[in-house]
Amino acid sequence: MKLGLFYEWPNPTTGDWKRLFEESIDQIQLAEELGFDFVFIAEHHFSNYGMSPAPLLQALAIAERTKRIRIGTAVLVLPVWQPLRVAEEIAVIDNLTGGRFFCGVGRGYQPHEFARYGVTNDDSRERFAEALDVMRLAWSEDTSFTYHGEYVDIPNPTVVWPKPLQKPHPPMLLAGTSAESLRLAAEHDLMSLVSGFAGTAAVREMTLQLLAHRQAYGKPVDTWELGAQTFCHVAPTNEEGRDAAKYPRWQNRAQRALNRGDVTDGRVNATTYEGEADDEAFWNALYFGNPDRVRDKYLALAEAGATFASCWMMTGGMPHDLLMRSVKLMGEEVLPAVHEAKPPAGLADELRHAGTPSD
Repeated sequence: MKLGLFYEWPNPTTGDWKRLFEESIDQIQLAEELGFDFVFIAEHHFSNYGMSPAPLLQALAIAERTKRIRIGTAVLVLPVWQPLRVAEEIAVIDNLTGGRFFCGVGRGYQPHEFARYGVTNDDSRERFAEALDVMRLAWSEDTSFTYHGEYVDIPNPTVVWPKPLQKPHPPMLLAGTSAESLRLAAEHDLMSLVSGFAGTAAVREMTLQLLAHRQAYGKPVDTWELGAQTFCHVAPTNEEGRDAAKYPRWQNRAQRALNRGDVTDGRVNATTYEGEADDEAFWNALYFGNPDRVRDKYLALAEAGATFASCWMMTGGMPHDLLMRSVKLMGEEVLPAVHEAKPPAGLADELRHAGTPSD
């Protein structure tokens, strides 16, 4: 099982963004030294929930300060991009990073961000599908093509150069937990990234759904790539881990505020909300605590079918010294055992008795 860090640069106090970015570079460089496999970069706009509005620029800056670690987006929100332009930029960054880039995509989910780009939740799915079509054409066609969709129209014959270094294009990842997202990932042989917040039973069920869709499309079901997004922090003791839970708590509340458009001058109103998990339930959902607790939780995630995990450490204003300590403890005391973990061999057998996937 592979592990990587996840960044979207939350900034509760709207403080020094340059300092936040420089601190994250320090964390990523340490993670690379300790053997972490990748770093993910989110895309968010117009609020302090996450200050990552230029993920490809940020990816390139990280690449220039590292040597081995793979760098990917999680995700590019395709409905707000012009697909020819993003295909060009990804091809360039793939060449400039020596083929270390991988491309995570999604349709997004934040009305606050969509509205400022003239996109709605209702049209985002079709915009996403058309953008993905065009990107694939741009990377694969050496002769000019046209495209005529509802939202994307390319009437003039066009060819895109350069092509990506990785062939036919960088590895692609699709974020989403819906049945449609899992179906699309299976259809196009994309890696899948789902939420791990609901626990390992939910991840196992989503793995089985992905495999059922792969089976329906005639794809192998003895190999797959499915990752889980996790709030992660490794501390010397569980007590210190519990104390740090206030940082992802802010992040969770900030996300809900962004969902409901409770944003003033770019600052989310991260308050309690109806149905919010109590402290014990929230703690159980976190990959927080001493190395033994965190290690056991990731091993259970592998047993549920996850082949990689995204470790979201920089949440809600967590200080740099705690983040560096967490990366170090994770790399030294958790990562070696997790790297040895493999998904259960019995999932394919279980699939044969599960019937066809539901939509």
